[in-house]
Amino acid sequence: MKKAVVVLAVLCGLVSAASAVDVAGKEIGVTFDVTFMSKYIWRGFDLFDDKAAWQPSLDFDLGNGFGANVWASYPGGAGNSQYVGSRVDATEYDYTVYYGNSAMEDCYKTDYKVGWRYYDFIDRPSKANINTGSAGDAQEVFLEFAMPQLIGSGFVPRGAIYHMWKARSGGGVSFPTGEIYVMGIDYNWTFQQAPDLPMTASWDIVYNDGVGNNSIDHDWSHMLWGLKSNIKCPFISGGKIVPAVYFQNSFEKTVNNEDELFASLSYNLKF
Repeated sequence: MKKAVVVLAVLCGLVSAASAVDVAGKEIGVTFDVTFMSKYIWRGFDLFDDKAAWQPSLDFDLGNGFGANVWASYPGGAGNSQYVGSRVDATEYDYTVYYGNSAMEDCYKTDYKVGWRYYDFIDRPSKANINTGSAGDAQEVFLEFAMPQLIGSGFVPRGAIYHMWKARSGGGVSFPTGEIYVMGIDYNWTFQQAPDLPMTASWDIVYNDGVGNNSIDHDWSHMLWGLKSNIKCPFISGGKIVPAVYFQNSFEKTVNNEDELFASLSYNLKF
């Protein structure tokens, strides 16, 4: 409880500082987002056993490509998940710092983001044992990239690499550890009858190289299909509503033993 209060206090302080300027004289940009997920599917894992989650976040554009993000997940229930023992145990805060930029030019232009993320299960010990039914804290470094001009016609190939390890030594099983590799492509288009309604269809295939627990096979874990839109909020300037639906083909039963159909609805506001 104390940790949650501290985090909320930090969030309030950061929001208050959003109107300040950095050393370069640029205002800090802030994006507030709140998302409802019908299932919390994280990189193929069904973390809450088909239960929903509310996931608010704050993203801070610090200028010159640097940024920071605070993200939270509050579950509707933990079900029979092997990763979290209760709704309280499943409450999660993630803290991210990152740098984004572009490399190369013309058709080889590559937009990239590199960063570090800490996964904080605020009501669990940092080095909890996965065998007790609760996940402990974890860290990762990551590289995400996209090549928006390589193909054209609305197609954007992209990829990502995540290297994960547990936050503290001890606590039994080394969870999580290893890498997750993602390859995918987006297709962006608009309907002629609704030019202000952009659509994005996405496809990803994921290789899990041991992240999860000692029983995870090093194999292609799943394929994910998605469809989302981006709707301007008619009531608040700068607000957007993002509905999305996803279908996951699960290949590797040690990650997920069933296919998943789930949806999300987000509201985000930049100020």
